[in-house]
Amino acid sequence: MGEKITSSLPPTPALPGKAALIAGLRSHILSLERHAPRRGLWAAEADPSRGHSTALPRPEQGWRLGCSAVDALLPTGFEAGALHEVKGDPSAAEGASAADWMAGFGFAVRLAIRRIDGLAAEGGAASRPWLLWCWPRSLSLEFGSPMMGGFLRLGLDASRLIVVETARASEALNAIEEGLKAQSLAVVIGALDEADLTPARRLSIAAGETATPCLLVTHPASEPAAATATRWRVQRQPSAPHSFDPRAPGATRFSISLERCKARPESAAQPAVLVEWSDETRRFNLASVMADLPAETRRAGGSAFSPAIRSR
Repeated sequence: MGEKITSSLPPTPALPGKAALIAGLRSHILSLERHAPRRGLWAAEADPSRGHSTALPRPEQGWRLGCSAVDALLPTGFEAGALHEVKGDPSAAEGASAADWMAGFGFAVRLAIRRIDGLAAEGGAASRPWLLWCWPRSLSLEFGSPMMGGFLRLGLDASRLIVVETARASEALNAIEEGLKAQSLAVVIGALDEADLTPARRLSIAAGETATPCLLVTHPASEPAAATATRWRVQRQPSAPHSFDPRAPGATRFSISLERCKARPESAAQPAVLVEWSDETRRFNLASVMADLPAETRRAGGSAFSPAIRSR
């Protein structure tokens, strides 16, 4: 009872200095961003009873626009597990019109269609058929709610569309993040005035963990978001001439510029490209006014047909 008990625990190591602590935190953040584990439907789920893994689409394969002139800028296509920002081109020096916003929305929706069609071709549409549209009520009051008839015309199944409107922008950010973590969505379209560094990083990490892409449409005149795999500047353009009636609108056209490409930074130095969307083939094509030009002319003076987009 009177024995003296001595501790055999090793001495407490000295705390690292401030510089070492910061270096360790940076290393940990990079590890989270580059090597985030794949969860849910897109991970190769091993089945011990069968002795093999279930074959599922690989998230790093990404998806493409269908226009070779633009797809050539992306080494592996749009990354599925990443954050992609879409911004309209502001028509005013310090502001933007509703039409500027609509150019960004129109491009993002068509990107989502390309994503869903790609999953169907790979046999994954049955497992991830849902599209989430999320934005604060302030934007809904300004632009109006998404029209289901318009989505149907583009070929989207409106019964598979989830629309979330929140009272505040911070709540929209949380809803977008939770949607990315749900592991049951083909793509998430979010709309916000802007996304600061920390929220953008959280969205990027959430997208990477489940290989669910996030298309974030932000105010045309706001500062670009951080932690994005790509950033696109979209300018509205007159539609193509109608094939049978010159007085009627034809294919929808956009002037698009890749302002940021994390996987290939040099791609952001290319001029804007004029593309048009085909409702029949559900893909982007180089606009005929540019497709008819020699390749050298397109490279040298493509911006004459698609005005240069300001870099931010």
